[in-house]
Amino acid sequence: MALLAACGGGGTTSAAPQPPGAPGYPVGLTTQTIQSGGVTRQFRIHVPPALQAPRAIVFVLHGGGGLGMGVADTGAHPLSVFRPVADREGFVVVYPGGLPAPSGDVGWNDCRSDNFNGSSADDVRFLADLVDLIKSTYGLPSTRVFMAGGSNGGLMSFAFAFNHPQRIAAIAVSSANLPENPKSGACTSGLQQPLPVLMTHGTLDPQMPYGGGCVADFGGACLRGRVTSAQATRNWWLTLNGLASAQPTETVIERSANDAGPANRFVYAGARPVQWWRLDGAGHSAASRTVLIPTTVDNGAQNRDIEFAEVAWEFFASLLP
Repeated sequence: MALLAACGGGGTTSAAPQPPGAPGYPVGLTTQTIQSGGVTRQFRIHVPPALQAPRAIVFVLHGGGGLGMGVADTGAHPLSVFRPVADREGFVVVYPGGLPAPSGDVGWNDCRSDNFNGSSADDVRFLADLVDLIKSTYGLPSTRVFMAGGSNGGLMSFAFAFNHPQRIAAIAVSSANLPENPKSGACTSGLQQPLPVLMTHGTLDPQMPYGGGCVADFGGACLRGRVTSAQATRNWWLTLNGLASAQPTETVIERSANDAGPANRFVYAGARPVQWWRLDGAGHSAASRTVLIPTTVDNGAQNRDIEFAEVAWEFFASLLP
């Protein structure tokens, strides 16, 4: 059984009292814990003001080796933008926390079999326990539960979908490709049922190579494993969702003159749609128009024509029953 508790002190709680009669967690952003497989795991949850019945629940997975659950802090990371979107649209946002790897970097144990710098935690179980807990708390079915993630969090979204597709309605990932050398079991066999997916990827991503290859291979030893290309990842999902022969609707979005190039959207319509974004000249950072990430050698340039949180929610909302 999954047990929850609030974490107090140390600046981990930022919330207003819950309105009378409202179920679940306090309004605002709070840090909570859950027992999963005998391990205490943390997550942060954002509940919009005066929310009585959420339209949906969106789980947002941070990347590896960065801010961890700090991506939820306003202005700290493009993934934080899910919070104001949730306030406007009336859904709950959950930011699960990964555990440290031997290197000390916080991250996720995804489907890569050749990631020698990764965590060994049972993150699939943790996320399953957490999804079940939050779903039960708000009384929502899996058709109203979604998962999004960036980089390592995107890879973990793939891994969770492979293992528990019945628990979620769709996923959205930024800068994540399928592993070239997946672990055995569900990671190798993949999904046995279609699942809607949205993917964004920069063509000049120095960490999750657009054309495939070693992940964040700054030391040259390829210790974080290898991934397939962004196009191969897209094609895998198209085949799974019965859209391999579908002709996409293409849209070019160019709102910012201060980034490397336009955002190109390809919509493959169907019962289980695929939406694929090619971000020309962009690097690894999640696209955003409000949380601007400086260009660096390790990250490349950020696309500033779209807001990842906005396009992900628009995709999720289109699937709501």
